[in-house]
Amino acid sequence: MGKYRGINVTDNPTKRAVLEFLSESGMSYLGEIIKNLSLSYSKGIKCILEMKKEGLIDNSINPPKYDLVQKD
Repeated sequence: MGKYRGINVTDNPTKRAVLEFLSESGMSYLGEIIKNLSLSYSKGIKCILEMKKEGLIDNSINPPKYDLVQKD
């Protein structure tokens, strides 16, 4: 997985792992993502917020779950 939606994620192993996890597991809670990828909360939430800002992932508000943004 080199580029996803025009963003190069190859250089960031955490982003790549999140994308792979969501593509396999589907919509997931933040805690599930952090636990399955063995991330600290601070690293996980930072990565998730960056990816959301970049348009790579999206989330539902209540309950907060994250998923891949559909490709055009």
